[in-house]
Amino acid sequence: MTDLAGRPPLGPKPPKTPAKARKRIPKRKAYRASSARLDGLAHMERIAAMPCMVCGAHPVEIHHATIPRDDMQVLPLCAMHHRREFGPGAYHFSPKAFRALHGEIADLLKRYAPTPSAR
Repeated sequence: MTDLAGRPPLGPKPPKTPAKARKRIPKRKAYRASSARLDGLAHMERIAAMPCMVCGAHPVEIHHATIPRDDMQVLPLCAMHHRREFGPGAYHFSPKAFRALHGEIADLLKRYAPTPSAR
């Protein structure tokens, strides 16, 4: 059996070599094991239970509003208002247009900031 060029089949692909484990930065590793990370996860869980801040739809995706990502600085956005592929009106399509329509991110975060007792 040959292909159109008269070559024999190549056979099965060789198995992929296992990917090297990513280097973990010690500071990041310490953060992942800290109580601050657990607080952040709990806060994101509370935000994920809320409706979209723009249209009120469920379910929502968590949008990290700061860089570097801070788990306490997140907003609830449905996929239509979060992902770039949904076009104008979505945060990742045009952050500048999103801010013009809905306000500055710092002001929006004030609505969703954890209360001191929740931290």
